[in-house]
Amino acid sequence: MSFDIDHITASLGYVLASTVHGRRRVRFFRGDPHRELLAELTRLTDNGTLRPVVDRAFPLADIAQAHRALEAGGVRGKIVVTIRTGRPAE
Repeated sequence: MSFDIDHITASLGYVLASTVHGRRRVRFFRGDPHRELLAELTRLTDNGTLRPVVDRAFPLADIAQAHRALEAGGVRGKIVVTIRTGRPAE
């Protein structure tokens, strides 16, 4: 959930509206990241300071299995779907 300090009323509305759906439902999300913040996030990830938590990775062909894992619950981290482009990795 994101809270946009520049749009306080809208952010509060999203937070309140999202509570109607319960804890395990997808919440409303509105984001407007600034270039500088994304650059900082990239830097922290690249240097290893920030590491995403990945539960499992699935190839695109197994996307249905990835959805079933999410629906079943108990996922601890992100579900990653890998896509092969046919180009060699750099």
